[in-house]
Amino acid sequence: MHDTLRFRFNLDKLVNALAYFAGRGVTGLTTLKAAKLLYFVDQYHLHHYGRPVTGDSYVAMELGPVPETAYQLVSRIVAGDEIEDSVKARLLEQLSVYRGFWGSLKYPQLRARRSANMDVFSASDVEALDAIVREHGKTPARRLVDLSHEHVAYKIANAGRPEGSSVPLPYDYFFEDAPADLREVAQCQAESYQESRRFTETLRDAGSKLLADHQKLVGSQR
Repeated sequence: MHDTLRFRFNLDKLVNALAYFAGRGVTGLTTLKAAKLLYFVDQYHLHHYGRPVTGDSYVAMELGPVPETAYQLVSRIVAGDEIEDSVKARLLEQLSVYRGFWGSLKYPQLRARRSANMDVFSASDVEALDAIVREHGKTPARRLVDLSHEHVAYKIANAGRPEGSSVPLPYDYFFEDAPADLREVAQCQAESYQESRRFTETLRDAGSKLLADHQKLVGSQR
């Protein structure tokens, strides 16, 4: 593929995916395990349908592939960041942080304040969520790290990563781990999605310019 695949991050899908995990009996839903489950969900959906579910950007770190925005947001609420903003408030509408009795848990876990709003997901999104919860909902986070280390996508991105740092893990690499019977179709779907997104953005930008030019013209005639 000639251009790096880019997708629009969807905060509602992220929050509701986490609430879905927490409400479906996923065990030990720490920041690390949430990051791994989101990776496997996005990978599954990209392989089968040519786009991820959350649209997050991925990086390769010591502990494997990490959804960058999700990891930062979840880390903030788990750490008890005192800075308030609308995004943090959005996460805390549906998620709480369980720290054990008297803060006994070394790695706090996410719990759902209320059930996931499934209306934000497509049928194929739900398929991906269900598949990963069935396969990995009870899998310890450390095992998920080991599994993600075996992926070709991670190995390619991680090859030149300086110790202690993170490097981009483009969605293009995800196809290296796709089943052979899905890879070509998924890549074509992804390319089609990119063309459609670029066309929509071009129309939007053109519309914004026309509106700005019109307002400028009206202003000059007053």
